[in-house]
Amino acid sequence: MKKLILAAALLASTAAFAQQSPFGPRVQPDPPGGIPIPDAPQLPYHYGAKPVAPNGETFGNVSSLTLKPNGNLLVFNRNPAIMMIEYDPTGTRVIRTFNPNIASNPHGLRVDRHNNIWITDSFMNVIWKLNEKGEPLKMFGKRGENGPWDDAKWNGMFNQPLDVAFDADDNFYVVQSHAGTSPPADCTFCATYDSPQTRAAKVRGPMVANPPAEPGGDPRVMKFDKDGNLLASAAMPRSDGKLPTIHSVVISPKGEVWVGDRASAKAVVFDKDLKNPRDIPLTNMPSGFYVDAKGDLWAATGRHGMVIKLDWNGKTLGWYGKAGSNKDANETGEAHYLAVSKDQKTIYVADSVNAQVLKMERN
Repeated sequence: MKKLILAAALLASTAAFAQQSPFGPRVQPDPPGGIPIPDAPQLPYHYGAKPVAPNGETFGNVSSLTLKPNGNLLVFNRNPAIMMIEYDPTGTRVIRTFNPNIASNPHGLRVDRHNNIWITDSFMNVIWKLNEKGEPLKMFGKRGENGPWDDAKWNGMFNQPLDVAFDADDNFYVVQSHAGTSPPADCTFCATYDSPQTRAAKVRGPMVANPPAEPGGDPRVMKFDKDGNLLASAAMPRSDGKLPTIHSVVISPKGEVWVGDRASAKAVVFDKDLKNPRDIPLTNMPSGFYVDAKGDLWAATGRHGMVIKLDWNGKTLGWYGKAGSNKDANETGEAHYLAVSKDQKTIYVADSVNAQVLKMERN
């Protein structure tokens, strides 16, 4: 297969979107106030040596990471020169860098049970399915486009796809909506939309001009068969009219679909057909869910800077980590997504603000 390398224009930005938009009220993904500490013990971990960016480069903001079945660490970050990196299981030896510039704004990264690699590009509104070598097999969505939702027939478009999960039948689930927010002010290598909001804020970016739908304005979870045919969907608006951040999705050992609404600090749990939703309020923001090889549930907590272990009722069993900007002290700017080794001895955290990969080792 001829390898595809996409040259996506990248633009660093230090400005945020205007807080009000002609499409309706906005909400930032991080609630005001102090960081709540879970009513649970600290997990028995300590910080190990961090993975180092290869080729003399520095990480862009690290959007996501995951572990392959052989234990190797995959890192997806926003430096186009080293956008995808594979390390050995210790995170100390770089095996390869691949697919530079494949995404305009890297976001989610998962590996399915067939060793295929899935990545989401939240600004270009597409999801790539790659083989184990990283060669593109299929693209879902229409690159650079969005459109109003139609319940009668899927228009083939996503609107800020963020994460993907898989069930035992190889159906895949997608969550979308970043609440239309721009990257944080300290986001290295990030891109911005060219939209009514960015123009109002006097910020121009290389993305969609005059998008037909508000970027991130259709919070939703969707179910597709393995070929990309839509099977079901569920809208996930907030009752107050503000835009949520539908940030993560995983499948429980029972086959339930767990969706993380980061802005509302809750999980919404659906059955396999995306019916019968129930809300589970969480103490901390569910930025990235992860189900490990033992079937245990973990979450990265965004700007709260922690990793938490949960039971399947949403109760926090333990936590570890600290929010902050001091990388030398292993503080976390934003715990975006995480991955846990099969033996639970190692946890890796993607920090999308401090532009680093944190490594936690069991005591």
